[in-house]
Amino acid sequence: MRTRLLTALAGSALVGLALTACATPAADGTDPGASSADAAPAWPVGAGWLDGGRTIALVTWGSSSCVPAVNETHLDGSAFVVTLRGPEPGPCTDDLVARALEVPTPQGVDPADGLQLRVSLGETSADVDLAAYAGGQVEEFAPAATWVGDRTIALRTWGSSSCPPMVADTRVESPASVVVGFAMLDADRVCTTDMAPQLTLVQLDPDAVVDRDATLSFGVFGSGETVPIR
Repeated sequence: MRTRLLTALAGSALVGLALTACATPAADGTDPGASSADAAPAWPVGAGWLDGGRTIALVTWGSSSCVPAVNETHLDGSAFVVTLRGPEPGPCTDDLVARALEVPTPQGVDPADGLQLRVSLGETSADVDLAAYAGGQVEEFAPAATWVGDRTIALRTWGSSSCPPMVADTRVESPASVVVGFAMLDADRVCTTDMAPQLTLVQLDPDAVVDRDATLSFGVFGSGETVPIR
């Protein structure tokens, strides 16, 4: 079973999560994860714990050429408020793709208690209930993966900030195993020698059957490391 990273998601049910996080319905009662031929879903937002609960993978869906960035974060009572900012004004492509961000877990928050996120971008906002983390510890600089949608996985690796991994192929070998092959870099590409977090989104086919506690194997041509999807 094969798929591609960042496929168009219009009309897909990608943010109604049973074990991670999901956006709450819109004020008019529309389910943000529901498909409809007559109405667009509310602003979809997904989230999951990374790095043993030390950070949060945050995913929004929108134009691939107008990607938001984190503007500021703060705690408002029991809610963790994440305010995003859009790019400089200009035309945006009329597509719908997943865009990944990573934010540190607020100091004093215990991931084992779960967390309510309030994500906003301009006049648009969504509430996300992040379930309690029970995935165990993750060593520093170790890779980590988390569900951020019914068919979307966020994989955090470490490497050059100027040469992030690119997904070339994804296979569901069994309900317990997802294999991701990274594309090889061009031989003449120059990469910085820093060590930075790299957040990669993996999209599964709509008919993929994958356990929530499956493992993710990744590397060039799918060979390399294997991590649990927390």
